[in-house]
Amino acid sequence: MSEPAPVLAITGAASGIGAATVQLALESGYRVAALDKKTPNFTFQENLLQLACDVTDTASLEQALDCIEERWPAGLEALVHCAGIYRTSAAETLDLALWQEVHDINVTGSYVAASVLGRPLLRRGKGSIVLLSSIAFALGDGTEPGAAYAASKGAVVSLGRQLAAEWGPRGVRTNVVAPGVIDTPMTTIVNSQEGLGKVLENIPLQRLGAADEVAHACLFLAGRKSSYVNGVVLPVDGGQSII
Repeated sequence: MSEPAPVLAITGAASGIGAATVQLALESGYRVAALDKKTPNFTFQENLLQLACDVTDTASLEQALDCIEERWPAGLEALVHCAGIYRTSAAETLDLALWQEVHDINVTGSYVAASVLGRPLLRRGKGSIVLLSSIAFALGDGTEPGAAYAASKGAVVSLGRQLAAEWGPRGVRTNVVAPGVIDTPMTTIVNSQEGLGKVLENIPLQRLGAADEVAHACLFLAGRKSSYVNGVVLPVDGGQSII
């Protein structure tokens, strides 16, 4: 008897990198639980389960996990956590409410998603978690200043490394993907030709990335072919972080 297709949960699944990862995962033979705040409450078709879910709310994620395990009793094998927001503001005028919003979703959301959806992985003693950071965690940006965003993505890197250290001995790998400037609805730099030109000057490949290019990196780290990769931060940025 052939082994059943692995079950993968993807947050932030309704658009951008999350949506691209859902599509690629389905094409790659996964059964996919697509979680997003903007998703209808519950839809199911073949290998795709779509659920409304707030990643900052433990109860919401627990309900999603219950639905996943009811539909696919074999349980989750991996999580790709793409949910996040991007906000910019000069540091000296950064409103504390904006800072809190960014950290609630990007940092707390990453922790809550990993802690709840990681439970079945820890119970089984195997699995993979992929968190989404950004090269902003390591690079300052004067064109689109974003102290709240950069700090939140730095926290995601620290969280990923800590989970890798704590959960690696229990069979669960945690890795982080750090995209550069990716052409998605969340990317605002494309609204300014001058700003975009400055960005491209600092990208050796001289173009923006595509969402599916990040999705391929996420699925590699989520899948079994990266079975000895734990605690890495993988830039997907066209070389921008080496400049």
